[in-house]
Amino acid sequence: MNKRNYAIIFIIFILLFIMTIFISLIPKPSNIELFSNNNDNSEKTERFSIGLDPNLQLGNFLSCYFYNMAIAFLHNKNYETTYTVSEDSKSFTKHLPLFVPLDQNIKKAFKLSGITVESLSEELKQIDDSCLSAWNVLTKERETFWTIMKPLANRILKEALEKANLNRIIDSPVIHYRCSDVPFVISEYYHFQKYEYFKNTLTKIKEQTGIHYNKVYICYCNTHNTDGKKQLACDAYSSSLISYLEKNGYEVSIKCNTIDEDFATLFYAPAVIGTSGSFSFMASFFSDCIFFSSMYDERMDRHLKNSSGWLINDYTLKHSEVDDYYNTKVVIKSLYSETPR
Repeated sequence: MNKRNYAIIFIIFILLFIMTIFISLIPKPSNIELFSNNNDNSEKTERFSIGLDPNLQLGNFLSCYFYNMAIAFLHNKNYETTYTVSEDSKSFTKHLPLFVPLDQNIKKAFKLSGITVESLSEELKQIDDSCLSAWNVLTKERETFWTIMKPLANRILKEALEKANLNRIIDSPVIHYRCSDVPFVISEYYHFQKYEYFKNTLTKIKEQTGIHYNKVYICYCNTHNTDGKKQLACDAYSSSLISYLEKNGYEVSIKCNTIDEDFATLFYAPAVIGTSGSFSFMASFFSDCIFFSSMYDERMDRHLKNSSGWLINDYTLKHSEVDDYYNTKVVIKSLYSETPR
């Protein structure tokens, strides 16, 4: 072999080496696939593809993300979704997997529980026929459905939060207090809870954990779809609840940070008390914490009466019992009233 051939081989070798280095430096998407989900034939399984609007409110976004995932499994397909989150975005949702293989265990659990695409769709039609509201647990089937999805959702959320450096230690129970657009918009699914609800639920947390927490956080921000008049009223309501809890021996601190940080606060809390809503449900039901909430459909006068213990619907202040939510003194008096036993 002459010197010219050696030179050509050497040049080719150098070019291949440079190409290898270049390819290794190309950033790879971090959220293409997370879990094997006990499906060795995932590459051969068909994909159930559905897009998501990244501009949805976080709770609604996650409601659709996990509901559509379950629907894919019911169709015996892998789950694939598409949404665009900029690389410089700080939202932890950019770390959610765009592809999740069919989970055979989840599929089998759905079948054993009698859960079908049709039964889920029928229940959703009773609300508003949108995955945005799939978080509403008003039937035993919907509670079973989300309970089956919980281990997978927990792993996915936990990994995404950790990748976004949002994992944290929260040392006391958290109350998610929704007051901004709610209750003024008179939504059938969002209600105030009488203050007795918070006192008795904190007692339940003590009974379950054996820990008497003397501190409680209130996750409260009054900036969601609101205005100045609503904010003033909400501040009066939150101050009233704080006063009530302090009189019952609790040290109270308000937490209001970014949406992602507040989500992480709920996710990593030892216990959460919600008052209905996709945000608190997605953050707390799928976490490792003790979670209590209320969920009541005033339009159809229904709620789940035989939940596994986490739903408490005895303290709801119905919209029909309130003339004017801006008349805070009158409403606060109703919130202080005890529920007849």
